[in-house]
Formats: sequence, structure tokens, C-alpha cells
Amino acid sequence: MCDRYSLTAELAELTEGFRIDAVRVPYFMRYNISPTQQIPIIERVGEERCLNLHRWGLMPYWGKSSINADVDTLGDRRYLRNMLAKKRCVVPCSGFYIWKTEGRTKSVWRVVHRTRPLFAMPAIYDVWRDSERNESPMCTVITRDSGYALGTDRPLPVVMDESAIELWLNPQETRAEVLQSALRSLEDEDFRLYPVTPSVENKTWETPDCIEEVHPSMALIKV
Repeated sequence: MCDRYSLTAELAELTEGFRIDAVRVPYFMRYNISPTQQIPIIERVGEERCLNLHRWGLMPYWGKSSINADVDTLGDRRYLRNMLAKKRCVVPCSGFYIWKTEGRTKSVWRVVHRTRPLFAMPAIYDVWRDSERNESPMCTVITRDSGYALGTDRPLPVVMDESAIELWLNPQETRAEVLQSALRSLEDEDFRLYPVTPSVENKTWETPDCIEEVHPSMALIKV
């Protein structure tokens, strides 16, 4: 499960890197983004790429928030197929966090791309309407089986190249098989990981030290 990441780019870097035409929300750097929070997303509105905010985590009628969707099962359920066909966005990211467990301890590590200070994770979204018909868009990030890559057995987010982003944000493309085939993540060797403060475990901890490298012994958390 991908349940924590950071976005530490300046706005100018973000808009240039993802060719964003319109910024529709306030933007500020984030160091420890967690589920149920409002997160920056990029979506196609008409002919423009727009920066908006969505709640991270769907609120389906059958249960708790769904923050991730597996790339291999996107076509298996009707509600996922509907979002895949018509409601797609990308989540800009500077790095995501993983947890490694060894014996009775676990440690927090940050994963970054070796050459790209910014990359994109695919997402699908829905719109929640409350009893007063107020609309709240919410999204789920698409993940893949880690295969124990990067030293974790948790699912990892799919990371897209530019051609995949272009296809993903193209509203004319609605074929599930084509969209799923575009979600081939960048190679694991393109990423590096380093230990960070265990304070990342605390969802309310939101300071620049979240992304600072520490000695491995300083990243340990007792379980």
C-alpha cells in the first residue's frame, strides 16, 4: 500500500515539468502527505492541464476509504472501469515513503528518482455528493505488486513516463486494455532510497526534516 508521499517542488517547477496551463488552487510544498487529506492533482479540463485538489481516498458505499487501486484489477469491477474510462488524473510526487520490517522493528525510507526531481503517479477519481448536493472530488492512487523490489513487500505506486501521462490524460481514450497497458512503471533501478526520521509515521508531522536522510539506526521504530 502506498500511503505516504511528499511534493517539495516549487510551483514554477511543477507547472513547467508537467506543462500545467491553469493553477486553480493554492499550492504549497508538502513533506508528509497522507490519506484523507486534500492533495494536488493534475487533470485535463477541456484543452487545458489544470492543477486542482482532490481528497486522497474514495468513500465507497461498502466500506472505508480506498486509497489505492491495483493496476491488474482495474478492469475487474464496474465502478473501477467507469472511473478508468472517464475520470483519470495524475498525482505529482517528489518522493514516496516505504516501511521495512525486520524482526521487532521497522524503519521508514524515502524513495526518489535518481534523475527526475518530479514524477507522476496515475490515479482515478470519483465525485462524492452529500445530502445538500455539494460535490467533493476524491481519488485513489494506482499501485503495482512490488515483487519485493526496493526491499518491501508492500505494493508500490506506478510511476509514469511522459508518453503514459499524455495518454492517461487524453479523454478520447477510454479502452481499459490500452490504458492499463500504458501503466508500466519506470524501472526500479532508476530509484534510490534512503532512511528518514521515524516521525514520518506521525501523520501530523509536516516539516522539512521528513525528507532529510538520517543514519539507518535513527529510522527504527519498535513494533
